[in-house]
Order: sequence, then C-alpha cells, then structure tokens
Amino acid sequence: MNRLLAEIIDNYALYQLHRNKSTKSHFSNTGVIPTLEDPNLFYFKPQSPDVVFKDMNEYANYKTGTFKYKSEIENEKCNEYATGVFYENKLRSPLNVVLVHGWRQDTERIKAIYLKPFIDHGYNMYFITLPYHTERQNNNPLYNGEFMISANIERTLSSIRQAVVDIRALVNWLKSTRGKVVLVGISLGALVANLTTTVEENIDGSISVFAPNELSHTIWNTIPGRYIKKDLQDNAFTYYQLKSCWNITNTSNFVATIPKEKVLILSALYDKYIDFKDADKLWKKWDRPERKLYHCGHAGIALSKRSIAKNSLEFIKRTVLGEVH
Repeated sequence: MNRLLAEIIDNYALYQLHRNKSTKSHFSNTGVIPTLEDPNLFYFKPQSPDVVFKDMNEYANYKTGTFKYKSEIENEKCNEYATGVFYENKLRSPLNVVLVHGWRQDTERIKAIYLKPFIDHGYNMYFITLPYHTERQNNNPLYNGEFMISANIERTLSSIRQAVVDIRALVNWLKSTRGKVVLVGISLGALVANLTTTVEENIDGSISVFAPNELSHTIWNTIPGRYIKKDLQDNAFTYYQLKSCWNITNTSNFVATIPKEKVLILSALYDKYIDFKDADKLWKKWDRPERKLYHCGHAGIALSKRSIAKNSLEFIKRTVLGEVH
C-alpha cells in the first residue's frame, strides 16, 4: 500500500473514531507520581488467581466460554474481576496465547486476525478484556474505553497498572496449569503487552502489533489523543507534567525480562495513530529484536490481518515451539 492511500484510510478511520468523544471533562490530578526505580513495584506480581470458567459451548474441536478471576487492583466496582473469552483445545495443546485488544475496541478486532489461524494450529486462546471496556464498563460511557484512557491522570495509571497485573496473574496461572504462554497485543493492548514483558519472566514469547511506546507522547502528539490533550490543556496541564506523571507507562524506560529472540515487534510505517519514531525508540532500547515493517497505516490491523497472522505464526513456531521447517 502506498503512503498516500494509507494516510487517507487512517484519516477516515480517525474521523469516524472522533464522532464519539467525551462531552465533559475527565481531568483529575492528585500529584502522586509512581517511582521509576523498579517497575515490579508498580506492576507487581499477583497471587495465582482462582480462575472460573462459565458459559461453556463447543466450537469445532474446542470448548469455549468466558472466564473471570478477582483482580488485585482496586479500580472501581466494574473492574473488580478480570474477564475475557477463552478457546481451549479439547485435545492436548502445545501452546497458550493471551491476546489483548486495543483501546475503544472489544475482542472482535483481534479475533478477526488470530482466531481461525490459531485454531487451525490447535493453540489455546484467552482474549482478556481491558479495564473499562465491554463488560468492565460503568457510568454509561459514550464509547468503549472512555474511562480507561483520559485526562484523569490517576485513573489512567490505575487502569494501565491493572491491565498489566491482571495479565501477569493469567500468564502465571496458565504457565503452572497449561504450559507455554505467548502474549499478543494490538495497539493499546500491545503497549500493555510490552509493559508486561518488562516485568513478567514467565512469558515464552511476546508479540506486539502496531504498539505505541510512550502513552503521554501518543496522547499529546497524535490524532487519537486530540480531545484528551484539549481536556488537559483546558486545565493548564502541560505535556511535561503529563510525561512526568505517566513515565511508568513508557515502555522504553525499561528492558524486556525475556531474551530479545523471544520478542516480535510489528510496526506500520505510515501509522497516523502511532508515531513510528516513538515506536522505534522501544525497538532500539530492547536491542533491536525481530521486527516486521508494514507499508500501511494503523488500519493495516484489519487490512493486513493475514500477513500479521502469518508473521506471528512463523515466529511462534520457530522461536517458542522450536519447529524447524
């Protein structure tokens, strides 16, 4: 795809995105800034959860349904439990994949990329729901995820923290009960997946698809954050204040806990949602792990789904499962 076409598609998608925007200010700031000394203090390792499976159905050679377990982060009643949808192979599976959707999305976008290809390979899948999305919402939001990322400084931090800690709980439970675990995220979910990769050593592979690196940079300098930025500016809050408060969400402040050979980064060269130069900082900080560059914009998540799935599968087979072809 050429650059002009990619930008036209992304700009149209952004126009549609901003047809729903917050109508009142979310701004709040108590001035408490998390320390950067050890991300494990902020994104701490939780206890092994009591995972409950419900709504069981049959799907091909799979059993599917919903799962939930108590979150160890307090972040409003609607987020009391980590939740999601699972697909487990009724035969023995060599691999478990935790998949994290993007901001303002449900799990359908990431399912459209990975569900069929991963079922074809017999992998177990656990599509976890981010805080303040889908079934984890309250307060009658105007759009999915309105209360996760906003000008409310502390609530945004708590939501990112909760997402990482919830995923760590699921990863460790799967590792102890099911075997190898790969973490996959798209867009904001990829930022969360990368942050998890900086603290969780029990991941056997990490794949990020079109991930931002620094949340404050994305909000201040890219189109999706336009109205959050305006909310901050209307309250005399500067970029430097935001950067200082949200530094703990900047993945390039930290290194991966797993070998770089177990990391795959997929990036879009013409992305209007994510600043490629910002994404490039993480790749360099993590000592240039394997990376695939797509000649498309952020909409390539949908338009390039076959290529994304193919590159992900090849990476998993080669580096996680040790399959040689």
